[in-house]
Amino acid sequence: RKARNNIKMTTQVEIGPNRYGKQNVQLLRVVRDTATHEVYALNCAMLLESKDFSRHYTDGDHSTLVPTETQKNTLYVLSKKYPIEPIERWGVLVARDLMARHTHVEAVNLNIQREPWDRAQVGGKPHNHVFVAGSSGTRFTNLRVQSNGNVKISAGFKDFKIMKTTQSGFEGFIRDEYTTLKPTKERVMATKIFCEYEFGNLQDLDKIDFSKIYEAVQQCTVEHFAGDAVTGVYSPSVQKTLYDIAKEVIGRYAFLEKVTFKLPNIHYYAVEFKDFKTDLVNNGEVFLTFDGAHGQIEATIQRVNKQAKL
Repeated sequence: RKARNNIKMTTQVEIGPNRYGKQNVQLLRVVRDTATHEVYALNCAMLLESKDFSRHYTDGDHSTLVPTETQKNTLYVLSKKYPIEPIERWGVLVARDLMARHTHVEAVNLNIQREPWDRAQVGGKPHNHVFVAGSSGTRFTNLRVQSNGNVKISAGFKDFKIMKTTQSGFEGFIRDEYTTLKPTKERVMATKIFCEYEFGNLQDLDKIDFSKIYEAVQQCTVEHFAGDAVTGVYSPSVQKTLYDIAKEVIGRYAFLEKVTFKLPNIHYYAVEFKDFKTDLVNNGEVFLTFDGAHGQIEATIQRVNKQAKL
């Protein structure tokens, strides 16, 4: 029995999928080509992949390791070397540049976020070099560029707040013994939109106006959330509004493969004036809110047939 307890067991393991890189690389790129400046406040994340990276883990061999500090500095330098507009194309150029210098790297994954800054208006005119924080949400792109030439791009925006003060309801849902939510045909509907649209097979990046597509998708989102400027449009639920917007976006652009929306409910509840010693009546004019539990609606709407190549 003692001899049996001294038997050494050998555990067989292998390294699985792995990647590494630099996160939260913040940079400001000021384009000064003319007297009218442009600003790009970016937050970048880079992750590299290669079968040669396994030795970093198994053997402590760093001979194929591109330091994350080098990756950070690469982003700084290449923001000057290559045109920063649009960020989708710039990201592809960054990935290709890095893999050209480090040929053992098989894939570069990039997340690039652009903080909104709007040109200041002074005397009714746009200022050449003064900007104010924007309210259009954060534009972003996710890229995967492989050494074999494959490129996968998605893009979109997040933290885009929008609200309608009427023409929204929610009813017809399951009501069991724990349900306290009351059906309604009239409520404030507010959310903070995350929208990500995925491109199909990209053949020529120079033929794609990424910035125009971004602006059009965001405008389409606003238009279908709002409806006519005077009469509006009724929303029976966040889910239905989400679907209608995504369907319209995919219908407009044959090269978009799918659209993902994530819409958290920002709840506003009417204050009960009857609880107060007042003769005033709250006719849907005063609401309370809180930063607590909230509904979260997420869905991906995708094209049934294969889209055309660009």
